[in-house]
Amino acid sequence: MRIVTDGKAAMEKAVLALGMFDGVHIGHQVLLQRAKVLAERSHAPLVACTFTGHPLAQIAPERCPPALTTFQERAALLEKAGVDLLFAQPFTEEMRQMPPEVYVGEMVRRFHPTDVVCGYNHTFGKGGAGTSAFLAALGDALGFRTEVVPQVTLDGEEVSSSVIRAALKEGRLQHAN
Repeated sequence: MRIVTDGKAAMEKAVLALGMFDGVHIGHQVLLQRAKVLAERSHAPLVACTFTGHPLAQIAPERCPPALTTFQERAALLEKAGVDLLFAQPFTEEMRQMPPEVYVGEMVRRFHPTDVVCGYNHTFGKGGAGTSAFLAALGDALGFRTEVVPQVTLDGEEVSSSVIRAALKEGRLQHAN
């Protein structure tokens, strides 16, 4: 797997998986498995698009959750999940102010995606204004398919980084695992 953190990556064709991927938990794995299937079907590399650090560290540091994994651990888990390119950008003030359609336009110009896969609660762009529905509409206009992975549950409970963090904070390691 190639790792790009300087923003200098481009491809003729790709399948994009969007997310923070902190912990690369079961929910992320479901999303990545679906993206991998689409990449194989399209004969295109799988690109995980994320940030080097959590956006809340820039937006509201007092609300930024502790990381479940280091960047290196996250990269290793993404590689194990079949990611071909990890495109991780620093979350800057410029990124924070970027309108959602500009963010997607940049991804389209850079990677020419056939498909983009995100979670049901994925947001992007200035103020988190971009949603999975907005991404699907942009995909229709810009020529890529959007697949939204629904909420993943295990034993009736949502699988998310927030739920895992809460379990760890309460000392419920087995539940977190």
